[in-house]
Amino acid sequence: MNPVANQNKIETYIKCKKCGTEISSVTNGKLTPCKCGAISVDGSKDLVRVIGEIDNYEEIQK
Repeated sequence: MNPVANQNKIETYIKCKKCGTEISSVTNGKLTPCKCGAISVDGSKDLVRVIGEIDNYEEIQK
């Protein structure tokens, strides 16, 4: 892997607005819930699936 490419990578997280849990979108094959259970995230670098009400989460970049 190219170390420079890794330094420029921006990770996407989904943040629950109810409990503040931040879940990485790269949880391929694993449905990961937030602490309060309002949302769950499953995804990869190309696709993110969020289960829950759209008003209960936001996408953040790190």
